[in-house]
Amino acid sequence: MRDDSGMAADESDLPLFTGPHVPRIRFERALERLDLAAAVADAPAGWREAVAALAAVLEGRSPGRADLDSLLRCRRADWQPALERTWQRLVGRRLDAHGIPRTLDGEPAAAFLLRGGDRKRAQESLRHHLTHYPRDARAWELMAQFEPVLGAARCAFHGGPVLDAAGHVLDLIREDEIEPPGPWLLPYAWFTRDIDLDHIRRALEAEGMLTRPPLLIPGDARIFAWYLLDAGGRPFGRDSVGVVEARERLQRISAVAFRRYLARAASG
Repeated sequence: MRDDSGMAADESDLPLFTGPHVPRIRFERALERLDLAAAVADAPAGWREAVAALAAVLEGRSPGRADLDSLLRCRRADWQPALERTWQRLVGRRLDAHGIPRTLDGEPAAAFLLRGGDRKRAQESLRHHLTHYPRDARAWELMAQFEPVLGAARCAFHGGPVLDAAGHVLDLIREDEIEPPGPWLLPYAWFTRDIDLDHIRRALEAEGMLTRPPLLIPGDARIFAWYLLDAGGRPFGRDSVGVVEARERLQRISAVAFRRYLARAASG
């Protein structure tokens, strides 16, 4: 809660039931509950119209049943951060309400929930989203806020940016002078024990790579990941080449990455 000067006020130093701060406390708590009808009554004068517009969109409905177009129309560029967070959370709740979480302008529901401060629900929504859209690099970029190395590795593997969240893994890739580093985050994250082979399998499966044996291309991180699975005892049926042959092919794809593989395999 902030006083009229904009400075944060310690609620424990204020009277509980009287004083000009009480409506502001009630207002902020009503926003936190998404009880916009209650928030209108205690909204500061300059905010009341905007809060009333949000309350009118709900009209007694839950956020999950709000009209999305109406929510989008009532957003203002100049409103206070508390109202922007509330709006973000309302949009996130609406996108996350039914079945598969929806996206808006390329962003999953979890992005709105995160900006709205609903971190726990954002993580749950993101996991649900990724079960249906496992190649969504933007969603994996968000996941890096919860699972830094896995999120960063999957984000880059599916064509997204290279994130600093996996900094210690990137350091090894740069030490080995492998370019570009992004696709190599996935196998190197296994070398550093931040992910297991099943994470690699799911990444390859999302890219549709498990059903066909890859050509042997030196320097290709995705093909290296394919043979890493084969060498790790995850055979691909008739396409499997066996552990010994898989290791030979790993070395041909990247000798420097193969040395990392040997060190990881030797350590158990």
